[in-house]
Amino acid sequence: MKVELRDKNYLPLVKSMSFLYIPAVFVVTTVLIDILSFSIMHFAFPPAYIFSLTIVLFIASLIALVPYKWLQTVLCSLFLGFQIFTSIAGIIAEIKCMEIFSLETIQTIALAIINTGSTVLDLRFIIPFVFLVTAYIAAIVCIMWFFRLPKGAKVNRLRTILCGFLLYVSFFGYTTAYAWQPNYQRGSDTYVANLSNQKFLYDTFSSRAAAMKTFGSYSFYLDNLLSLCGAKTEVTDVLELEVNPQMTPNTFALPADEVLGEGYNLITILMETFERTAINPITTPNLYEFMQSSCVEVNGYYSFERTCFSDYISQTGMHVLGQEYWSNYGDVQTPNSLANIFNRSQDYVTAAFHNTAGLAYNRNTIFEETLGFQSFNNFYSYEAPRYTENYALNSDELLFRCNLEKIAPTDRNFYSYVISASTHCVNPEQLDYRAAHEKEFAYIEQPENWAQLTAMFPVLLGDDMQAEMTANYLAGTYDFDCGFGALLDYLKTTKGKDGKYLIETTAIVMFGDHYSYTQPNLIRAENENPRALAGNRCPLIVYNPRAKTTHSVYGNITQAQNALLAQPEQCGIALNRFTSTMDIYPTICSLFGIQTDQQLTYGRSIFDTDLSIGVAYLTGYIWGAVGYDTEHDTWQLWRTLDFKHYNGVHLNAAQLAEITPTVNRVYASIFLNSKLYQTNGFKDLEKAYYTLGKSN
Repeated sequence: MKVELRDKNYLPLVKSMSFLYIPAVFVVTTVLIDILSFSIMHFAFPPAYIFSLTIVLFIASLIALVPYKWLQTVLCSLFLGFQIFTSIAGIIAEIKCMEIFSLETIQTIALAIINTGSTVLDLRFIIPFVFLVTAYIAAIVCIMWFFRLPKGAKVNRLRTILCGFLLYVSFFGYTTAYAWQPNYQRGSDTYVANLSNQKFLYDTFSSRAAAMKTFGSYSFYLDNLLSLCGAKTEVTDVLELEVNPQMTPNTFALPADEVLGEGYNLITILMETFERTAINPITTPNLYEFMQSSCVEVNGYYSFERTCFSDYISQTGMHVLGQEYWSNYGDVQTPNSLANIFNRSQDYVTAAFHNTAGLAYNRNTIFEETLGFQSFNNFYSYEAPRYTENYALNSDELLFRCNLEKIAPTDRNFYSYVISASTHCVNPEQLDYRAAHEKEFAYIEQPENWAQLTAMFPVLLGDDMQAEMTANYLAGTYDFDCGFGALLDYLKTTKGKDGKYLIETTAIVMFGDHYSYTQPNLIRAENENPRALAGNRCPLIVYNPRAKTTHSVYGNITQAQNALLAQPEQCGIALNRFTSTMDIYPTICSLFGIQTDQQLTYGRSIFDTDLSIGVAYLTGYIWGAVGYDTEHDTWQLWRTLDFKHYNGVHLNAAQLAEITPTVNRVYASIFLNSKLYQTNGFKDLEKAYYTLGKSN
């Protein structure tokens, strides 16, 4: 009998194709990771995911050429490790900061970790990633065990042909997808037409959030890398933007007899994580009475900028695109910042104050070098600070009381910028807030106070965690108010170098940097989905000592005179106007008669009649309001990329035509500002050197 022996080099098809199995598992796993990540972040699956998929196929094709499965496994695992790390980092950054994790912002995740006390971080979202990794490892082990090749077996020709074909398909798919995108329009007047244009977004990488949501993770990080390398088109070139050497002055609609100018002082106070609903007669009695009796309150101020962005925006009137401002900008100067403007008068001293140890970003460098303050006082600037256990956040009351003479010196005119902290970290699982604020809790839990607070904030009677977080938050607002009350008493009882009480010569501007977006239902959410756009209103309060009060039994007196009365009348003004963080700087400039350039300042003073418009660093969107809904006591908000329909708002052609020029101008200014930063062009702008207006 003749027996035919099988060729020892013969391989079954299932084994001869085994060089594709590990790359195939890699492709499937990357797609599943993206699906999981986008679902956790509540993003729609990227409409142009073909860009990421073809990149993954290209990588898999190259890995398939590697002759050793163990080396294939190492290479695939490195890519997947990077993807899982950036996905988890992105999810945490989105939960904590509403930001997108990117290559140039490695500090985003560090900031998120540092600030974990601000809300409960539910890490259960990691469990599906663990299952995915486990399944991936199991699949690799099975491939390595069941599809081992006999020694001497060769499949080089088949490997080369198939991998070459996959490389061609992936490259062809990528280039075809790009070629099929419609061309964008050039010129600053056509920017709105480009907002939904994927080609424009791909070429310019103009919005990280939009790029991630549009193209998927692998395309996003490739574009991110190319952008860092300078391979992407400059948006300023696309929009044909240039620095205009001639100054185009803004004008502000404030009565001449209410303009302050030299000889008057300024205190701006950023109230960390402050919702408008948190101002009440119980936990903020000093602020509540002062606002009601002597201030203009803007009923329509929305902000969800990060604190570091609010610092910069309120001090310069500008917004930087695609940069994380907690980074160190080196020798970049901003001669148009408020501190630098006041510094040009030798009569003024400028100082900034904040109650943290500066863990999140280099505030000392930014405040003293970039923004120009003569001094920056932080957590370590006074003795025996009281602080929360993990985050080095002092009591706001101590911040004010220990620095009263620095905030408002009596021998010089001054500009002081104070950033509060007590309302920031309220998570009871991360720190013992009650131990740090024992006095505040004793106050708010007095029966008469607690009864009124639970009536205003029913969440105090609800879920234990929500109730405790809300109690912590309200204790923080009371701590802030005690400090602010000490400042008011000091201003009302202390005379400056001109012999007048400081309250008569000091303007005060107070604003929240964002509502409690880490727990948007902490107090009371105004919108059904606060994270989707702007959420809750924040306070914006302006005290102008020269402004006239109205409806007073004392006659036509100034806000300063009313503030000094033992029993001040309720003469505050509620200004029903949509406003954003961009409007704070021009409001201050109008108060002090400071001339500004339209190219560098694109917000609107609250005293102007021109339309205000917002900028959101979180998404790269411009947003604003088309009207006030009196029935629901809230603003009808819109945002770019969503012109047609958002939260029940439908913009007609006339409304779209009305807001488009303003949107174009704001976007053009943002990109111009970004270009000025990259080139440090501020040093060469003579027009940035403005002077304080003379007092009347």
